[in-house]
Amino acid sequence: MKINSKTCLIYSPGGHYTELKKSLKGIHFKNKYHVTFKSGTIVKNNIYYITHPQKKIIRTIKNLFDSLKILIREKPKIIISTGADVALNTIILGKLFFNSKIIFIESSANITKPSLTGRISYYFSDLFIAQWQQMRKFYPKAKISQGFLH
Repeated sequence: MKINSKTCLIYSPGGHYTELKKSLKGIHFKNKYHVTFKSGTIVKNNIYYITHPQKKIIRTIKNLFDSLKILIREKPKIIISTGADVALNTIILGKLFFNSKIIFIESSANITKPSLTGRISYYFSDLFIAQWQQMRKFYPKAKISQGFLH
């Protein structure tokens, strides 16, 4: 499958990035860019590094402005994320101000309890994917993938 629309892939490095790569296997993007925060991992070209909120108000505000600046520059039609908190401002701003289509994939590690990012992103998502049937009680409109990413 090939996606021609400008696409933002936003995630935390490590496990969230690994899950995103697995979930997008076989999909080729003509025009994409990555957004994450710096860690020991180097991802690819076309990458923006933004402030990791770390549940701190000043860092969250900085992340908000980082996210808005990138959205104004890139204007993505699609935003795809596996979380975590680094993605939340981009998801909300992208949906409300740029009319981006939002695809959120809840982590396969969340079997019985939803993530905070997932709980908020659910309301902004055009497609929300949970990987376990048990998550249906938290995300009634989610598509269930039956743990295909692990």
